[in-house]
Amino acid sequence: MKRLPILTPKIIIVKDECAQKVLEGHDDIITCLDFDKSCGTLITASLDNTLRAWDLNNYRCLGILDGHKDVVNCLQVNGSRLVTGSRDKTIRQWDLSKLISHPESVTNLSELSFASASVHEANGLSNIGDNCWIASLEGHSKSITCLYFENNSLVSGSSDKTMKHWDMETGQCILTMDILWAMSSSKVERRQAGFLFDSYIFDGGEFIGALQFRDVGLASGTEDGAIRMWDLRTGQAHRTLLSHTGPITSLQFDDRHVVSGSVDRSIRIWDLRTGSIIDTFSYDNSVTSLQFDTNKIISCAGSNDIKIYNRTNFQHSSFEGHSQQVQCVKFKDSILSSGGRDKVVKLWALHFLIITSY
Repeated sequence: MKRLPILTPKIIIVKDECAQKVLEGHDDIITCLDFDKSCGTLITASLDNTLRAWDLNNYRCLGILDGHKDVVNCLQVNGSRLVTGSRDKTIRQWDLSKLISHPESVTNLSELSFASASVHEANGLSNIGDNCWIASLEGHSKSITCLYFENNSLVSGSSDKTMKHWDMETGQCILTMDILWAMSSSKVERRQAGFLFDSYIFDGGEFIGALQFRDVGLASGTEDGAIRMWDLRTGQAHRTLLSHTGPITSLQFDDRHVVSGSVDRSIRIWDLRTGSIIDTFSYDNSVTSLQFDTNKIISCAGSNDIKIYNRTNFQHSSFEGHSQQVQCVKFKDSILSSGGRDKVVKLWALHFLIITSY
């Protein structure tokens, strides 16, 4: 197993004043976010119990999607459809096409006066959720901690130690998958996290921290540090990847690799064919969010910067700009969004990434 030392970025990237937009308005820590570049809509959730929709063409808040009765822990935007999961034990589907229409799509942040700017939205925003709400899914007995959907198929994970496979057209649960834990919980690792795992997302118990599926293949990461590969046709786990020593907080997979992040302060890259670890990156704090494509892995790990690993030249870099720890990241093409404990959302242009070695 190949391991790397604690990651010290060799590259200092884009300065705060030249490559970002700042969206202000939330009154507490940003818990999750996602956006659809083609329709220019960003959705953000916060511990202030609001779910906000932003217009990325003019960087203004369109309003609040009211409906959940507690904090939204996870969300996904795909086209005009939004799915959210909350501590209120419910999942909600929303139709973003019913928001105020945008005259043009976002294609490149540099074409949208992407100079340093802060956009602050005052309180008193209207509730736009009634027009956008499609349906609610109920069935979990505890907080929804993660979800993923494609087409009309949705899988949700919860602190009730189950995953549920839903038909989004009918609203019916097709399958419930119970997890047999690989090992006892690591309370020490969770205390060391310095984040809010126990207090706002995971209800202080055993939980599913992250999941993703492609066709009939599902990957899940759980509080016991295990990554499980499932067959959605049978609901059976056919492989378990063990190495993390703390709860899994984030994961993603493609045809060849699984990339996972954990409270144990590491990111691991796995070979899907063999189940072996290709690389391990270690950090000073817990990894709370990650995303990758063929060229890069972008993550946040308990610091004020965003970590970027170039999978082509194997160099590390970081975006600096948040005043407190970054909690979540999401990118699409050349646009990166991040949310932090500083209560703000930042937008970055990835094409500004200039590699300069020390």
